[in-house]
Amino acid sequence: MPAPQGINCLLITLRPGERWTYQPPAGHTVGWLALAKGQLEVGASIRTGELVVFEPGETPITLEASGSLDSVFLLASAVPHPHDLHLGNYSVHTSAQALEKGQRRIAELAQLMEEAGNRNTPSGTIPVFR
Repeated sequence: MPAPQGINCLLITLRPGERWTYQPPAGHTVGWLALAKGQLEVGASIRTGELVVFEPGETPITLEASGSLDSVFLLASAVPHPHDLHLGNYSVHTSAQALEKGQRRIAELAQLMEEAGNRNTPSGTIPVFR
């Protein structure tokens, strides 16, 4: 997957029992993984839908697919950025003002969705509000 400079973003599929090790590049001390399907072992079990953040460092990350299905996941590593983070329930921002603005926008979109009612179509898609 294309990613900005200083970030690796890999979409990976492992078959059951398959093992793979990722060596973060020099300077990539931030790492995380989102499991879309299956189950992985990385010292602990990771299940479908879980997001994990690895301990800071450049240590290799060894993953093994467990269970009977392929495991599909996004693995990313990055160089830390110089900004302080301001955490919201649904977003991360680089300033308190940006966080407040983002939370207001989320509330506005929630209101629009509520006013629109059930917008599911026979194909299951839901319109996007801008």
